[in-house]
Amino acid sequence: MKPIAKLLAAGILIYPVLLFAQNPGEEEPITEGQRVGDSGPIQFSFKNRPSLRLGDYAQIDFKTKWHFDFRGFDPPRVNPPGVVTALPVTPDTFLLTMARMGFKGNVTNYIEFEVEREMRRTFSDNHEYHPWKDNYLNVKVNRFLHVKAGKFKIPFGMEENQSDDHRDFALDSRVSDTLAPSRELGVMLHSKFLRSARLEYQVGVFRYDGEASSIHGVPTGDRTYAGRLTGQPLRLISPLPKTIRHVYLGVAATRGELIPGLNGVNGQTFAGFTYFDHFYVRGDRTRFGTELAWTEGPIGIKAEYIKMSEERIGQGIRKEDLPDKISRGWYVSGSWTVLGKTTSSGKPKDPFLTGHGFGSVEIGARLDVLSFYGAPGGKGLPSRSPRASAILPNGERTWTFGPTWYLNHFIKIQANAQREKVTDIARKAVVNRTEFWAAVIRLQLAM
Repeated sequence: MKPIAKLLAAGILIYPVLLFAQNPGEEEPITEGQRVGDSGPIQFSFKNRPSLRLGDYAQIDFKTKWHFDFRGFDPPRVNPPGVVTALPVTPDTFLLTMARMGFKGNVTNYIEFEVEREMRRTFSDNHEYHPWKDNYLNVKVNRFLHVKAGKFKIPFGMEENQSDDHRDFALDSRVSDTLAPSRELGVMLHSKFLRSARLEYQVGVFRYDGEASSIHGVPTGDRTYAGRLTGQPLRLISPLPKTIRHVYLGVAATRGELIPGLNGVNGQTFAGFTYFDHFYVRGDRTRFGTELAWTEGPIGIKAEYIKMSEERIGQGIRKEDLPDKISRGWYVSGSWTVLGKTTSSGKPKDPFLTGHGFGSVEIGARLDVLSFYGAPGGKGLPSRSPRASAILPNGERTWTFGPTWYLNHFIKIQANAQREKVTDIARKAVVNRTEFWAAVIRLQLAM
């Protein structure tokens, strides 16, 4: 589909976002056929999004989210996503990277639900292996026990589990993209407890290991168990300074059985070039992660560490057991709101277009490091072979930086530059290149 046709098709659906983009804090005029307040059992309104309320028993909020990207690469070549065998191609300058539609709501105070689908294939040529996104029911059994069932994000990874609306960068860290599991069908028990420390637990079992670890849409891990504990435990230590007690901390882990084969997690640049191949694996895949976030006024700091081990039982050339394959990464990022102020949800207090301000502008920078290597005990010289006893390590170091302009509740513009450097000079994605640059300007429309 040509870029002009893409924009026209998308514009038909995003038009309501702009049409009803009024200040959420202002009173809305009552139009004919619209019921508000207690005027009837069915009430329909537009504030942050179209909302349908059925008395005091149910509410349905309609939602949509669009990402329009203008991208550039150096070198100006990419491996197209969703293609099993393909030569590098010249990337498109314009790309529709997200076109989601759905609804969420509740039935009484005990049941919550959400349905969301990716519609990119309808408006562009982008292939999507997993078009269904968050589709679940959440039942509040009591204050300390909620049961969530359906498809949703496995509780692992701070950046991965954060909504796109609240992310500081258009481009996710290579660590989260590679090592966090993302969505999967499953059942999870969760709830908040110990309110003074704002703690929350999440424990679940999932059908596979998550969509992010799949290869061309095919899962690489079977049933997976996951757990996560997050909160602000330092709030319980009153002698500490207030700014320290507000530090957010988290720990998470997953464990599941691998599907035997060439299914080890690999390393790729943002442009899709592979610098660390899949390895033969068999046994368990285990993740462990820690999280940290701190905000004080206009300044914010986030950090995350993830380690993944994959067993290689009977995967030697003589069917012998091999040391585990290890994938490890971390990132640290900082952000500074240089213009305007934002609410706790990340929305500008003085919105542009829908209010009387300029919105807010934030600048940020992030460093993330991702490494692949073998556990101690490998025999012989380190090798790149997928059955090597001693794995020759490789990895990448990535810098990301740029500003984000939050215009209002509905519109966000991000401009990011990203520099990736691969460490193994003999195993690089493009001949004679170890450094890769990417730049993206993203327009996000969300309702």
